[in-house]
Amino acid sequence: MIKSFFLILLFSLNAQALQILQPKNDYKIVKQQLGQSSTTQSLSSEQLLTQLEKSAKSGNARAQFSLANIHQKGINVKADPRLAFYWYSQVAKQGYPNAQFIVAKDYHQGINANKDLEVALQWYEKSAEQDFVDAQYQLATMYALGDEVAIDNTRAYEWYERAAQLGHEQSQLIVAKRYDFGIDVAKNPILAKNWYEKAVKQGGAQAQYYLANFYEREGSVNKAINLYKMSANQGFSVAQSYLANLYYQGYLVNQDDAKAFYWALLAGNQGDVHAQFLLGLLYRQSIQIKRDLSKAVDWYQKAVDQNYAQAQYNLAVLYLKGTGVKKDIDRAIALFKKSADQGYAKSQYALAQRYLRGEGLEQDEKKAVEWLLKAAEGGHALAQYTLALSYKLAQGVEKDIEQEAFWYQKSANQGNLEAKYQLALLLIKGQGVEKDTAKALSILLGLSDQGHPSAQHQLYKIYSQGEVVDQDETLARVYLFRASEGGYAIAQYRLGQIYHEQSMPQEAMMWLTLSAKQNYSQAKQLLENIYQEIADKMAEDELKIANIESTVNNETKQINDATLEGQKLTDKIASFIPDQNLIAKSLESNTKVMTNLDKLIMNAKQGNPVSQHNLSTIYSLGSIVSKDNKKAFMLMQESANQGLIQSQNGLAMMYLNGIGVETDYEKAHFWASASARKGDQEGKQILRYLISRLK
Repeated sequence: MIKSFFLILLFSLNAQALQILQPKNDYKIVKQQLGQSSTTQSLSSEQLLTQLEKSAKSGNARAQFSLANIHQKGINVKADPRLAFYWYSQVAKQGYPNAQFIVAKDYHQGINANKDLEVALQWYEKSAEQDFVDAQYQLATMYALGDEVAIDNTRAYEWYERAAQLGHEQSQLIVAKRYDFGIDVAKNPILAKNWYEKAVKQGGAQAQYYLANFYEREGSVNKAINLYKMSANQGFSVAQSYLANLYYQGYLVNQDDAKAFYWALLAGNQGDVHAQFLLGLLYRQSIQIKRDLSKAVDWYQKAVDQNYAQAQYNLAVLYLKGTGVKKDIDRAIALFKKSADQGYAKSQYALAQRYLRGEGLEQDEKKAVEWLLKAAEGGHALAQYTLALSYKLAQGVEKDIEQEAFWYQKSANQGNLEAKYQLALLLIKGQGVEKDTAKALSILLGLSDQGHPSAQHQLYKIYSQGEVVDQDETLARVYLFRASEGGYAIAQYRLGQIYHEQSMPQEAMMWLTLSAKQNYSQAKQLLENIYQEIADKMAEDELKIANIESTVNNETKQINDATLEGQKLTDKIASFIPDQNLIAKSLESNTKVMTNLDKLIMNAKQGNPVSQHNLSTIYSLGSIVSKDNKKAFMLMQESANQGLIQSQNGLAMMYLNGIGVETDYEKAHFWASASARKGDQEGKQILRYLISRLK
């Protein structure tokens, strides 16, 4: 019994206490005290306690500290924290840092002593000055966080660094981060790495995680992944959650939902909110993991219970649509509101939409704008575009074209195509922004390349009107076709109208039919007019047939021939009305021809000789565009002047045959000679022909 009591007493002093419970310059006392243990083993517990008290009262620090532990922990006596505090104080007064730290904590927290921060700081300082790392870390944290003292980063980092030098892992990490991110000091990656590595040598999972993060930013991917895994395998939930997201996104590692799920489940079960949210995503939409909406809802709810804004939004969407849960608009709106109040832009935009539509909330354009503004300021591109439209249409705000342009620009900067288009229109007119037609044209051309039909139709108008740029009917026609092909009803109507004016009824009716199917009223009206024209034509032809029938006077053959001709005409007119297959076939054919014509024209305008030559040929043939020999000549001349042999030969033939220019044998001879001098056989052949003609 006595032996076990004495062992308990010894073990009640942790290794650190045994090591430092002594004056700073005399480490022999502890060993001397421990050396007396063999003479005390025959004493009873009462006798030992009496002896300890006697020794303690005589000023023996070891006995005082032992008594303090006995009364603090109630070892074979009734616990008495106040008495324990008294003996700890006696040891502290003798200069022992461990006891000083204990006394400091009691004064700091008001435990076993009246709370007294000033006295607490004095004892913390005394302990810390003797290199007691717990006291150093405590002081550093108090000064860093302003915990009942004024924030003093200089003093905080002095203590952190002293504790770090003595091997305190958490302090080493803090010092490493300070040099890593330049907190109150110049950034120093070398020192940062050095401190991270010191912390990692102690085997802590947290240190491994932060060194991995450092390696990742440094570009040492393999080292980073290995350390993330080491940290995660030790159960550090932050590392587990981070690995899960890496595998989910396919960043630094191959994308793998199964591995993402594995790590997320480990972290999620430890309460990591990011992992819980990711598990919800995986159960809802993963291809590798079996989809389970019920489990997705459960994990979203766990993250929602921790007030995670993104989970609140995702769960709200499920309630809004009734996906995996019973549809509940009120519940959805409540979740949107909680998320929106945390500044989550998607939820703010969702609330704005509910107010705009009056869905689950009373319609209120002003409140809608309030939420749109918050979401827009948070960087939500659709909210920015919708807010711009609100200023345009005066919905919930006064009309303000400058604010309209401002928010179009914000949304456009994030790639919103409609915002780019609307901004281009304002730039052309100089409304709400400084007029900049070059920028507007650049935006529209970029949108056209992305298949934006409204932009293509706008380019058609620009090139056909010739106000913003030089008029170019060919380019105008190209963009009108592309807009029509993209399904833009107004463009389809205009293209049909042009074909109608050119007496091309089949093409006209094809495009007008497509436009009319989108309920474009003008297309419907023009179609009706064309049908009426066809009907009138058929009636006129039928009258001619009747006249032939009456005048021929029973000449059966003539009547039959006339009837046959009438039927052919009727069939021909009926064939003008296109069916779906004809429309599809025509679209496919036109697409192949027209797709790159606008690029060819642009390249030619930019001085590309090959493009100039090819475009010249197109104008000469008149197969895709209206035949124009003058344009063909000008383009061929520009290309020939840049030294393209084929164009020099072509220009020689144009001068020879008077195509787009007056016939001029001398100039034909000049260009053929230029080609022939380069060894071109076609140029030599043209030159021989000219010489024979001149003879």
